[in-house]
Parts: sequence; structure tokens; C-alpha cells
Amino acid sequence: MKLKYLFIICIVTAGCLIAALQHSRRDSWQQPQRILDSLDIREGMIIGEAGAGSGYFTFHLAKRVGDKGHIYANDISNNALEDIEEKKEEEGVQNITTISGNVKDPLFPIDTLDLVIMMRAFHDFQYPVEWMKNVQRYMRARAPLIIIDQDPDKAGEGRSHFKTRQEILNIMAKTDLILVEVKDFLERDNIYIYKLNTP
Repeated sequence: MKLKYLFIICIVTAGCLIAALQHSRRDSWQQPQRILDSLDIREGMIIGEAGAGSGYFTFHLAKRVGDKGHIYANDISNNALEDIEEKKEEEGVQNITTISGNVKDPLFPIDTLDLVIMMRAFHDFQYPVEWMKNVQRYMRARAPLIIIDQDPDKAGEGRSHFKTRQEILNIMAKTDLILVEVKDFLERDNIYIYKLNTP
């Protein structure tokens, strides 16, 4: 019986080590801290993360905004949100709330968010124009909306399930959000910064 439990512990530990190594490797090219710095994400901010997945970027955001801030991690996959909940419990993180949205609406709290961000999620949006219309009611005045997505031209992929820079710009041109800047310092991704079309 003791050997059985020891075997289970070894499997769990190995899994944790592999996950940590994968995150470390991704950090080296994703540069999450540089992204946070470039977007001036600060302590105390309330942020909606759309398409949070299993939480790779969610926990970087949560650490940056601190106890006075909050992250609303949205996804349409309940399995992904369960992964975030498990990690929250393991690490004792209190400033993340998971939200199950739908393909046209993230269902964030109304008029709450200082910033909306999506990390490598936009290319999977089925109804991006409708989604962009719906997200606006959750954003405070002058809150930016950030899209971070892989640029297949940078990655040398040619045709890809990721959208090209021009494809993203063309889709967003159909919304009433205004492009402020495109940051291209990342090795594989571009950062698109939009704002609400309000005075």
C-alpha cells in the first residue's frame, strides 16, 4: 500500500515539474513581465482576461495587480476554468474569479474593468465583432482592450490557424473600437491596443 501511494506522489510530482518547465520555457519567449510593463499594468487594477484557458497568463496578471486588484478569468471551456480553480487553491491565490462566458459574450461584471486582455485567444473567437460589441458594457470609460496573438508571418508558418496581422486589423475595423498602437517587440506575437470610441 505504501508503495502505491509513493508511486502516485512520484507521478504528481513529475507532472508538476514538467508543467513548471513548460511554463519556464514559454516565459523565455512570451516575456510576460515585459508585456505587463509595456501595458502599464499596475497594482490595484481590475482586469478581464478573455479566453484565459488553463491560466498561463492569468497568474502573471494576478501577481502584478496584487491583493488590491482583481482578475476575472473568462473562458467558454469549463475544464479550463477548473484548472485555474485548482491552481488557485494550490497556490492560495485570492484575487482571481473564473467566469464561464459564451461565444458572443464574456459575461464579465458590468462597468467594472480597467482593462480587457486576451492572450493567444482572439484567433479562436467565432463571433469576434459581436463579442467586441458586447464586451464594451463591462469596461470603464477609456479602458483599453488588448489582443496578444501569434503572428504567423513572424513564426514562418505561412498558412496557420492563427490570423495574420492584417486579418486581425480587418476584423477589428468592423467594430467600433479604435486602434491605438501595435507593439511588435515579441518574438512570435503582436500586441494590439484598442480603446473605446468615446469622448
